[in-house]
This record gives sequence, structure tokens and C-alpha cells, in this order.
Amino acid sequence: MQTETKICQNCKTSFVIEPEDFAFYEKMQVPPPTWCPECRMVRRMIWRNERTLYKRICDYTYEPIFSVYGTEVAFPVYKNEIWRSDIWDPLSYGTDYDFSRPFFEQFRELSNKVPRQSLDQKNAIDSPYTNFVANVKGSYLLFAAHDTENCYCTSSNNAFDKDCMDIMRTRYSEWCYEAINCIHCNHVVFSSFCEACIDSAFLYDCRNCTNCFGCVNLRNKSYCIFNKQYSRDAYLEKIKTFEIEKSSELTKLHAEFQKIIFVTPRKYARIIRSINVSGDDIADSKNCHFCFFSQGAENCKYGLTLIDGARDIYDVTGSGVNAELNYESVSALGQRILFSSRPWYDHDLFYCDACLDSQYLFACIGLRNKSYCILNKQYTKEEYEALVPKIIDHMNAMPYTDAKGRIYKYGEFFPPELSPFCYNETIAQEYFPLTKEQATEKGYRWKDPEERNIAITIQSQDLPDHIKDAPDDIVNQIIGCAHASTHVLVSCNEQCTEAFKIIPQELEFYRKMNLPLPRFCPNCRHYQRLKQRNPLKLWHRRCACLSAEALAKADVYRNTATHRHGSIPCMEEFETSYAPERQEIVYCEACYNQEVA
Repeated sequence: MQTETKICQNCKTSFVIEPEDFAFYEKMQVPPPTWCPECRMVRRMIWRNERTLYKRICDYTYEPIFSVYGTEVAFPVYKNEIWRSDIWDPLSYGTDYDFSRPFFEQFRELSNKVPRQSLDQKNAIDSPYTNFVANVKGSYLLFAAHDTENCYCTSSNNAFDKDCMDIMRTRYSEWCYEAINCIHCNHVVFSSFCEACIDSAFLYDCRNCTNCFGCVNLRNKSYCIFNKQYSRDAYLEKIKTFEIEKSSELTKLHAEFQKIIFVTPRKYARIIRSINVSGDDIADSKNCHFCFFSQGAENCKYGLTLIDGARDIYDVTGSGVNAELNYESVSALGQRILFSSRPWYDHDLFYCDACLDSQYLFACIGLRNKSYCILNKQYTKEEYEALVPKIIDHMNAMPYTDAKGRIYKYGEFFPPELSPFCYNETIAQEYFPLTKEQATEKGYRWKDPEERNIAITIQSQDLPDHIKDAPDDIVNQIIGCAHASTHVLVSCNEQCTEAFKIIPQELEFYRKMNLPLPRFCPNCRHYQRLKQRNPLKLWHRRCACLSAEALAKADVYRNTATHRHGSIPCMEEFETSYAPERQEIVYCEACYNQEVA
């Protein structure tokens, strides 16, 4: 097998299929893709709505519920207790396969009939406003998390956290606020990519640090401010001057800290304890390429959030718990899952949506503990194995064509127009943001904001500057988001809710942490955290470390140690998620390690 260059059916740019890719496709018995890796990722993301919740009525009990599905969807939506019960039968919606019509037309008809559960929750205790969660307790506006307690306004794969707020991809941490990718941290605020840090604020890429403020790239340090060492008493006296309990002071501190971050070298990628990998935010993995936010994965490619033993996987967005041999799927837990959305603890599924604990299903929706079904109709093992190859042949002989003229044969993921979600309801908007005009041009559906008519009782600029001045009755106020109150809402592409409330648990959290009240709604705060993460792309670059002579003369960061390349610039090359035009100083691993304190 030779390397082959193809033109993406969607964006019309070229992409390369390597010999090892062909070997994987042959093993999975699927044709090579016709969409490039990025377009394939976006196409999958359009099927995952994490954060957009709606008030609606359960179509079974007629009770008011919250759901990721708005009232405009064609299918019924059931509250979780009903959907998971035996009082309705998904097989009652089963239908025969029609060889006179394209496959995806038939799947769409089935999709418009079968009920869906309102929220993806498992063992969520006192946590009604949560989605894609498992084993959570006492949490509010929590999304994509498991095994957490008392966490608020938090999203994107957090685990084993307690008493945290406004965090992202943080694990095993307590009493953290505005933290991104922090592990085993306690009482850490406004910090990113830190591990085992305690009682600190404004940290970037620090490990095992205690009582530090405004520091970058520190290891095993205490009582440092802006990377300068202080005595314990001097530190405690100096730290009082920063007043992070005031909103006005926080704005200044954020600006000052950003200046330090941009003039300090950073490693080309956050890759630790891994062998033969490329991408970013990868740990304890092997033979993984173009992967992001992955831990404990092996032999994977074009993956996002592959964790806990995921192996032999291509083109999957969200997978783990010993998942294996999965391809072109989203939120997939199981083995041999192909072209499917939200299959949990299944194996041998093809073109399925929201099926649980099942196996050997083709084009099924909402089945639980079932085997050998096609379009939600039960077959015997022999009938299933005879019919599936005929359907695959038919998908190739009579392909589906979407509104943009894109052709879907066997081997393509679901067309975007079949997704129950609009583009800006899904994580696609978070990682690949578009305007309404851009999304429409690409053939993606868009949801215009609903008219809210919110009776705002206080604007964000009128909130008390200091947390000690926040009254108890602030929990009764409807606060105008700063985006709306400053008239920039028309240009806000962050799903702004225009207004928000402070719940009693939040107020208690701010007081205990000595932090001011937020000025933006939870959605806008979430998007501000997203902006601090690198894109899901890679660029080929060379280490930015110059020669010792050039560094001495230039008005740039000056190395603190002698590097192996000595008097000449470093020639090390790498794949990085830092685009060449960005202002950060990006070093190779060797040069970076020399500069880490």
C-alpha cells in the first residue's frame, strides 16, 4: 500500500492517506474516507450537544423537563426515568429495509419517530441541570464530567473533582476556580496546565508548587511571585496587595499575567510519559497521532478525548473504558463501533444512535440490551448476518446525496443534515466556531436565539466590586451579562444567555474563596476558557530557541541555562498546535526542559 493524496469532498482541500491508514481500513473492512480529517471531526461533533439546554414537556408524562432537544425536533423526548424504563418498547418502531430508497432516507424516517432521553445522565444525585455526566452529586450546570461533587458551571471532561467552579478538563482537584487542565490541585485559581499545586493563583504550567502567584514553568517551588523567590513572611505580606477579591483588580492582574506568559518559553506540545505520539495534551499513551486530550491510549489516530485504555481507534470523538477497534463515531464506549453516535457499552454496532448495552445492531436508535436488529426490527442471527452485506451493497449502489451535493456511501458518517442539533448547539461551535452565514454556506443548520424577554434586575457593572459587599439577596437578582450590557452582544458568538443568576451555593463558594462575583454568564465564561486552549490542528515548525549570541543581543527572552545547540540556533523540528504566526515562544522539549525552574 502506498501513500495516497485525495481531495476532500467537503472542503475541496487535499489530504493524505498513509499506508498504516489503509491497513487500519482493511482491518475494519471499510473504504478509505472521502472527507479530510478536520471535516470528519466537525461532522462528528455536530452530533454532540453538551451544554445547550431547553425547557420543554416530556412527551410521555407531560411534565416540564430540561432537555438538550428543543421543541422543534420531530421525535418525542422522554424524561430519563421513562426513557430507561420498560413501559415503552423501541422495537415497536421497527421497519423493514427498503431497497428502493437510499439508506440515509430510511434512517432519517426512523430517527423522526423513536423517542430520545432528555439528558445523558447516569447516577446524577441532586444535579438536574447537568448533561453527559455519571456519578455526580450536588452539582449545577455541569457538563461532560464524572465522579464529581459540588461543582458548578463546569464543563469538558472533568473527573474526580470536588467543590470547584468554572473549571475545564480538571481532575482530582478541590476548591479550584477558573482552572484549565489542572490535576491534583487544591485551592488554585486562574491557572492552567498545573499539577499538584496548592494555595496559588495565576499559574501556568507549574508542578508541585505551593503559595505561588503569577508564575510560569516552575517546579517544586514555594513563596514565589511572578517567578521571583520570596521568604515566607515577605510573600504573605506582598500577596495582600493584589486584592483578587476585587473585580477591578482582577482585570489588571489578568493583563499583567498574560504579558508574562507571552514572554516565557513554552513546550511545543503537552506530551508526557508517551512514546511515538503527535498532537497535544497527551499522557501515558503510545503510537497515537493527531490526537488531542488523550490519556492512556494506544494505536489511535485523529482522535479527541481518548482515555482509559482506548486502543486501535481512528476518527473518534470521545471514547474510553477499554474501547477498541472503533471508527468514525462520537461518544463511543465499547468495541467495534462504526459510524455511530452515543453508543454506550456496546459492541459491533453500525450506524446507530443512543443504543445501550447492545451488540450486532445496524441502523438502530434507542435500543437497550438488544442483539441482531436492523432499523429497530428484530432478526435472528442468521437473518441479520445475511441481510447486512446486502444493505452495504445497496448503500454503495444507491448512495445518498445531501443538499450540498455531497455523496454518502457505506463508510461515511451520518450527513450533518440528519443531526438532531444545529451547528451552534454543539461542540463543533466550540472548537471550530462559525458565524451563521459561514455555517449555512457549509450546509450546516443554524439555530437563531430565542427571544428571551428577561427582566434584568441588575447590570453586571453595578455589582459590588468586593465580595464582602455582596449582599445575601444577590441570589434573588437577575444579572445582565457584561456582553449584553456593553452592547457587544450583536458580535458575541459565545451562546450568550444575556442574563444569569447566582445560586446560594455559588455565593458561598465566592465568599469562602474570597473571590468577586462574575460579570459574564456561564456560557461566556466557558467560551473565554476555550480561548485559552490551542486549536485541534498541527503545524510543522522549528524550535524558536536562538543562538546564545543572538539571545544576548535581541530584546527577547534570554535563556537561563546553556543549551545543547550552543552557539548556533536550535534546529529541532516538530509538529505543534501553535500556529507560526502566534506570538508565544515555542521551544522543543530539550530547550524547554533546560529553562524550566
